[in-house]
Formats: sequence, C-alpha cells, structure tokens
Amino acid sequence: MGNFFKSVSVGVMMLLNICVAALYLVCSFAPYMHPKTWWFTGFLGLFFPYLLVILLLFLLFWIFVRIKWALFPLLVMLAGSSAAGKHVSFKGGDDFSLKKSPASIRFMSWNLRHFIPFDESMFKPDQEKHLQLILDQVKKYQPDVICFQEFVSMPGQGNKDPMHNLEHVLGYKYHQFAGEDIFGTSQYSGIAIFSRLPIINGNEVPFPATADANTENTVFADVIHGADTLRIYAVHLQSFGFGAREYGVIDDVKAKNDSSVIQSKQLLKKMRNTFYWHGVQSDFIVNEMASSPFPNFVMGDLNDVPGSYTYSSVRGEKKDAFLEKGTGLGATYTSSSSFKLQLLPTLRIDYIFHPQQYEALQFTQGGKRLSDHAFLVSDIRKK
Repeated sequence: MGNFFKSVSVGVMMLLNICVAALYLVCSFAPYMHPKTWWFTGFLGLFFPYLLVILLLFLLFWIFVRIKWALFPLLVMLAGSSAAGKHVSFKGGDDFSLKKSPASIRFMSWNLRHFIPFDESMFKPDQEKHLQLILDQVKKYQPDVICFQEFVSMPGQGNKDPMHNLEHVLGYKYHQFAGEDIFGTSQYSGIAIFSRLPIINGNEVPFPATADANTENTVFADVIHGADTLRIYAVHLQSFGFGAREYGVIDDVKAKNDSSVIQSKQLLKKMRNTFYWHGVQSDFIVNEMASSPFPNFVMGDLNDVPGSYTYSSVRGEKKDAFLEKGTGLGATYTSSSSFKLQLLPTLRIDYIFHPQQYEALQFTQGGKRLSDHAFLVSDIRKK
C-alpha cells in the first residue's frame, strides 16, 4: 500500500511539473505574440519569474526523489533561458560612482507621479519640500539628459515652478516638453526631456487615440554630444488606470460574493484592454524610431514587464542598461495603494535602452518613496 501511494504522489508531482513547464514555455514565447491577437500573453508575462522559481523547486525535488526525472525541468528551464535572462542581472556589484567617466553621457529616467509623494496624505503640507527632495536627487547625480514622465510645470508659481528650478537653478537650459493643461488649472502635465547638451530638434509624437486618455504622448529630442547627434525618446505607455476599487479587488482576492466576482471580471477586462493598447503603442513607437536618422535611445515607463511583447518590441536590438550593469530583479514600481503589489519584487517596468554601438558603464536606481517609481541612472559611452 505504501508503494502505491508513493507512486500516485510521484505521478501527481510529475503532472504538476508538466503543467508548470507548459505555462513556462508559453511565457517564454509571449514576447513574440502580439497582444492584439494573443491577449492572454500579457497576463502570463507577469508570472514568468514565479514559474521559473517553481521549476527550480521541481528540479530540487526530483534530484532527491528520482534524479533521472530532474532532467525534465532542467531542459525546460534551458529552453526558456533567453527569456529568463531579461528578468534578472548579476552584472552589477560595484558602488555607483558620482564621478562620471570621460566621454560618457549620464542619463536619468523617472516617473515623478505628478510630484505626489508615495504617502499621498503628505502631498499638500509638504508639496514644496517634496519637490526639493526630487531636485536634490537630480543635483546629486548630475545627469546630462533627464527623461521625466508625469512631470508637472506650474508657470504661475514663478521660481517655485519645477521647470524654472531645472532650467535656472540646476542648469538644464535645453528642454522638450509635451504637457496638457490639467482641468484648466494652468498646471501642465506630460513628458519632459531636460538636457545640458544642446537640443537641436525635438517634438511631441501623439499616440493613436485610445478609448481613454490614460496615457502621455511620446517626446523626442535630438541631442548633440561631441561629433554625434543622438535621438532621445521619452515614453510612457498607457497606465492600467487602477483606482481604489481595483486595488481593493487585488488585496481581497478571497472574497467570493457576487460583487467581488463582478469587480474581478471588470479588473481583468481593464487589464486585457491595456495590454492590447500596449501592443498598439509599442508598434507605433517602433515605426517612429525606424524613421530616425540618428542612433535611438529610449527611456521611460512602459507599464509592462520584461517578459512582454511591449518590452521585446520597443527594445528591439538595443541594449538594456539594467541587464548590462544592474543587479537582481531591479523592480522599479511599488504600488502605494495595494499592500500585495508592494510585496512583488518583479515589477520592473521602467527602462533605459541604448544602441548596440554604445555600452553602459554603470547603473543605479533609487528615490524610494519619493514616487511610486524608482529613478534610473546610467552612464553610457560609445564603444
């Protein structure tokens, strides 16, 4: 009888292993499946790192139970190794040097969340203090080029305007900004590129119209560095637009009443719609970059993880600065509204991509709780 139960248990474990392996392989190929058609791959991309961990556990299990069967999860992991390599990096280790290497360009990218602190209750009383904390980070790292998402300019506030501080206090006299007036308040929100290097050309590149306005148009700037002209794209793809209701569903997944079921379906529908528009918008950016006469650098918030079609298409043949010089999983987003999302270490959705003929010398990220996104800083040099 004991051998029977042991055989059944081993059979069940192998069945589970096969199911996990199948999902893992589908996730591995998700970056090549357009969400306009294969919408479910957007969801699978979120689970790839966790499926990899489960496969590792299966590998250890079979080593101790039936070592010959350990070959199965090992081969599956090897089949998806290229996808796994997009999620984790072990290239870093040295401390980031504030002294910039000669001939390199220091880039910074940061979703500022409209200058709203991570703790929203502190927004009004600490507005000026919070802005100064953000400017202090810029002053500390002294980037040559900055790409801000969800940047807000308030011209009516004079020298308290973030735009004024960056231009006249921190010395970023070149900028390209695509901002829209927020509810007629003379506060302009959008994507901004600030540069100490000369900008000789730039423009806003409107996305195709979506079902809602939950996105920011792409901005590009042509920057002069030595004898080279570089085109910098600052991007922010459509947000999922989660509110209190959606975050409540995420944090209370155990609820089984009719209302929670309806809300869960609405949540999944909203995510499916967002994945669809990510595919449309990423294709649009790729087509736009194809017309560029200069080497393309892309920075910003893609609102999608490395195991996605969005990441794969926008990155293309370019290098990911984090994978070159970063360490670990490199999560860049921390939800201020959902406790469970705060625990996820895999939400890397902000990136710095650069051409193959350049190399990242160092990379860091920080700004914890100054926004719900970390800032990225990387020194990049032509080979």
